[in-house]
Amino acid sequence: MLERLVDITDNALAPDNLYENLSFPDAEGDIPYIYANMVCTIDGKTLLGPRGTSAKGLGGDTDQLLMRRIQNCSEAAIVGASTLRVGHVIYPQHLIRAVVTRSGDVPWSNRFFTDCPRKAIVFAPMAAKGEGFPSLPEGVRMIQVGEEDVDVEKVARILRAQFNIRRLLLEGGAILNGHFFRAGLVRELFLTLAPKLKGGDDSPGLMDGKGFEGNGFRELTLLSLYRAESELYARYRVGSVKKDDAYNSGNCKIRFPSTSPNVK
Repeated sequence: MLERLVDITDNALAPDNLYENLSFPDAEGDIPYIYANMVCTIDGKTLLGPRGTSAKGLGGDTDQLLMRRIQNCSEAAIVGASTLRVGHVIYPQHLIRAVVTRSGDVPWSNRFFTDCPRKAIVFAPMAAKGEGFPSLPEGVRMIQVGEEDVDVEKVARILRAQFNIRRLLLEGGAILNGHFFRAGLVRELFLTLAPKLKGGDDSPGLMDGKGFEGNGFRELTLLSLYRAESELYARYRVGSVKKDDAYNSGNCKIRFPSTSPNVK
């Protein structure tokens, strides 16, 4: 059973219906409204094993349920190829699914592709044109953006322009998260905080790769916080929220209690 701790959104349902009917601001301009969903330990690790292993067992049953609800409210999801290499990725049938790869080392037998190949998109850099890049399964599309690395801003624009995606779910891994956050593309973060400690240098965090330069960082504003026993489920807006913010329009109203942190 879920317990509500904080919720400043104005469309809060009963706690046990959390994320069943998510509302988001409209996509602005030529980029979808992008939000990430991740689970991590108390010390910020996103795997229980070393890099290249599955995140299975990190979050509990409620985390899995909420993940499916967030997917059901999305129009498309995007992951890095490393996510596919550790096991099958299964999405709702309606969801357009995209994967980012530099090398083409992608398991084409993964259910990410086989369940609905015509809704699968592979984004690769121009450098992947060589003979070593494998042929695609029938129905799967490949789009090349960027020279040596995939340009994630162009990816977002293509998904909006060519596929009419307004709501895009980012599901990691840590390297892809880093690209999207550093580019300033992510508007919200759904984060499950698992009551576990991992430690170690070989376990990735929420973001890998280059950090923000110098003392730079991204400020987050807490929109809601729920719990099931000792596991926490937070929803953050990336950046501060103000009363005249575009977020506070349409179906996405924010209530502004005077005690809320980082809310002006």
